[in-house]
Amino acid sequence: MSFTLEQFGILSEKTLLFLLLLKKDGKIITFNNRCKILFPYDKNEVTRKHITDFIIDEDVAVFKDAINSLSDENPIVDVSFSFPTKKNGLLALKFDLTLHNGLIYAVGIDTTEEYKEHRALMTISKLTKTGAWYFAPKNNEMYWSKGCYLIKDLDPKVPITREKGASFYPEESRNRVESYLDNLIKNKKPYEYTEKIITEKGNEKWIKVVAHPVIYKNEVVYVNGTIADVTDRHIYIEKLKHNEETKHLALKGIRSGLFDHLVEKNVVFYSVDFKKMLGLPLDQDFVPEEEFRKMIHPDDVDEALKRHLTNLKKDENHYYNHYRLKHLNGAYRHYEVHGFRRKDQDGNTTRMVGNLIDVQQRKLNERTIAESKNRLQAMVNNGFAYTVLLNTQGEILMTDEKSLKIIKRDFGVDPTKVTCRFIDVMPLNFKNTFAHEFNEALKGNIVKKEIERITHKGNLQWLESKYTPIYGQEQKVNSVLISFHDITEQKLAEIAIKESHIKEQELNSLKSNILSNFSHEIRTPLNGIMTVSKLLLGEKDPEERKKLLDYLEESKDRLLETINNLSNFSEIEAIKNNLNLKEVDLNYTVETSFREYKHMADAKNLLYRLELDQTCPQVCIDEDLFRAAINNIVHNAIKYTNKGSIIIKVHSKSSKNNVYISVADTGIGIDKRNVKKIFDPFMQESIGISRKYEGTGIGLSLSKRYIEILDGKIKVESKIGMGTEFNIIIPRSL
Repeated sequence: MSFTLEQFGILSEKTLLFLLLLKKDGKIITFNNRCKILFPYDKNEVTRKHITDFIIDEDVAVFKDAINSLSDENPIVDVSFSFPTKKNGLLALKFDLTLHNGLIYAVGIDTTEEYKEHRALMTISKLTKTGAWYFAPKNNEMYWSKGCYLIKDLDPKVPITREKGASFYPEESRNRVESYLDNLIKNKKPYEYTEKIITEKGNEKWIKVVAHPVIYKNEVVYVNGTIADVTDRHIYIEKLKHNEETKHLALKGIRSGLFDHLVEKNVVFYSVDFKKMLGLPLDQDFVPEEEFRKMIHPDDVDEALKRHLTNLKKDENHYYNHYRLKHLNGAYRHYEVHGFRRKDQDGNTTRMVGNLIDVQQRKLNERTIAESKNRLQAMVNNGFAYTVLLNTQGEILMTDEKSLKIIKRDFGVDPTKVTCRFIDVMPLNFKNTFAHEFNEALKGNIVKKEIERITHKGNLQWLESKYTPIYGQEQKVNSVLISFHDITEQKLAEIAIKESHIKEQELNSLKSNILSNFSHEIRTPLNGIMTVSKLLLGEKDPEERKKLLDYLEESKDRLLETINNLSNFSEIEAIKNNLNLKEVDLNYTVETSFREYKHMADAKNLLYRLELDQTCPQVCIDEDLFRAAINNIVHNAIKYTNKGSIIIKVHSKSSKNNVYISVADTGIGIDKRNVKKIFDPFMQESIGISRKYEGTGIGLSLSKRYIEILDGKIKVESKIGMGTEFNIIIPRSL
């Protein structure tokens, strides 16, 4: 009997089913009231749209494939797709699509909850590296979820069989794994196991498999199961086993026992090793703290309790204590406690885990060493003026009271309390030769050396040091004894005699040199001025008069230069107090001086070249003072070079702190004996009336003083007949 039109109308409007009538291309013709929750428009607007305008993007292709598959031969298709709604969120519907007379009749049911659960299970499977499977014994049907394929590194399109699943296990375990499933089918009991597999890509993994039977009339008709990748857990457990074994052996080796102190409950859990070590009952896991405290030596209880309470209040988590405990034989032995504390939110200690270490033998050894050291210390303090005993690494093992006082005063270090290398607490001038003498002593040689030092009061002191090797039982040097004798009075007397003799010679030489040079430098231009003036009075020829005037101008300039240099030399202190410091590009400053003297170099046909630093170094200097210094050096280089080259370079050598300027020439050079003297005033390489090159001898002295005023340094290297190179070091602007 068919539905009447009224019955069908009521049925279609009151049902929970979603009913739609669509054209073959998916355009909506009509729908029941249940479908209104799917569409955000009124019915007239909806019927002008396609169903694909309302489903999520990823389901559009699914719907199109479904309606394209409909035909007279295949008139019914079931398909699922989802609708996004404002009130109900994402709704998942499963439709039966029926093709009749060119129209599609769609009947859908709400599967949203099943859809959500399915997606959640898929997500959990990915996060936990798990998969689901089942097996039907009747027809040998095997099914794997995507998670199973992922664990086995297998393409999900590959058909799965029981034989294929077993092929991932190594041959030695394959039969055992197969027997698990056979026994389940036979005994109807679930099983689980953990085994190693080799995946499709050759990776080694560990998996945990769980299986449960589905029984019908006392026969297994279905097997449900899961598979989980437990590789990381398996590796961790293996490491943990190894660590536990290592820890157990280590505790035995150091005579140590573990404890777990629950502070709030005031009880302590002791390991078996701990109980055996102290004679505690083996059948008692937790022992009250008071019971343990009774085992502490009476003389140590108060101090140990203070340290305990102090430790519990510290910000850091580490715990340390020490005391004597009563042992099995009734004697007391020394122990140390090392622990780690756990705190609550208020910073109160709630639990402490640690170990108790037997240090009795170490304490006895320390006492013996201390007694021997006291005897040796008494001998050292009453022996040499200064004595230091070093190990083979140069660390101080022992020193006399006087040396200890000096080290503590000058360096703030007590080598009797902390490890300290002797080279780190010795005067700076001791360090130059210490390594050599110390290494010689390590070879078995006795070495003596005289050393000069300045005391903390500013007095000069001379010491005679003696390095004596100390041999151990194997006749190898195991330490070095260094002793110092004060020979200051003897040394000062010798030095005073030598210095007085040298000073007398230097003064005589300097006096003669200054008088000779100063007289020459003043007299020469004055003679030139007087001579040229007389010649001018009688000379009528214009060209000759011009030459004489040039000579007169040259003599005048030289005289002024001499007087100016003398004036500058006497005004050094005034210059220091009136510096005009500013940050400049050193490339530009040096280039200015280079251009100023280019005509002189060109006149002598010299190769005159400037090489600048590509980083454009910035320095903070008095530019006029620096230019005066480098001008003197460049001018000298040209003056004393007749052929060859003059190369001026600015470079930083990748230095963060300094900029380097070099002026190198191929001129006459300077004798090795005079290199150190060229910065002295009125000193020149050629001295006296026979010298070939004119100059005051003051220029280089001024250059050196100017550079030093700017916190720089100047050095010179030279060889007779091969040339000279001046190197200037100026600090960067940091």
